[in-house]
Amino acid sequence: MARSDITQFDYQKVAKLDTNMWISYRNSDRKVIALFLEAFRLIKHELRFNWITTFKMAIYAGQAAAVYRLRKGNENYGRAQKNLTKLFKTVSDNCTQPFDYSEAAKLELEWWDIQRYPEKHKKSLEQSLAENMAAVYNVTATKTEGYGRNRAKALLLLSKDDLTFDEGEFSTLLNKSWESLHESVQNEN
Repeated sequence: MARSDITQFDYQKVAKLDTNMWISYRNSDRKVIALFLEAFRLIKHELRFNWITTFKMAIYAGQAAAVYRLRKGNENYGRAQKNLTKLFKTVSDNCTQPFDYSEAAKLELEWWDIQRYPEKHKKSLEQSLAENMAAVYNVTATKTEGYGRNRAKALLLLSKDDLTFDEGEFSTLLNKSWESLHESVQNEN
């Protein structure tokens, strides 16, 4: 199978799909299938892997999210980490610029935990998000600071109740984060 250059993505399309996925995640008690489909679409458009690989990755992502999200206060870190490692290994194995997939998986779970339990961590959500994408794209975290900053702001909006959640602001921040990431990874590898 041909490898994909993961630095080449339509950031506007990916941001729209990411927004849709997070809205489904926010409502996942009512929209589990929608969440899986949104994750599948996001992975397919961001990474451009074949359908079978994309399907496997969506399953890994969904399993990791399920064992983490559904057990607040009693998260199964081991199972979440195992599925995230499979997810990032699949990305690394199928892209033109392989990366340390174990580190990327560790950083992914770290930002999930920082988002849920910020008081437990010294590192900010912004920094953790930047480090996670830096690991995936083999760049310095300084390069991905804009991504981390805008994505952290967007993710903080998710905790607002339905009356104060601003989907437009959320979408704008995710678009800015993906645009920043796209700019930061061009011509790096």
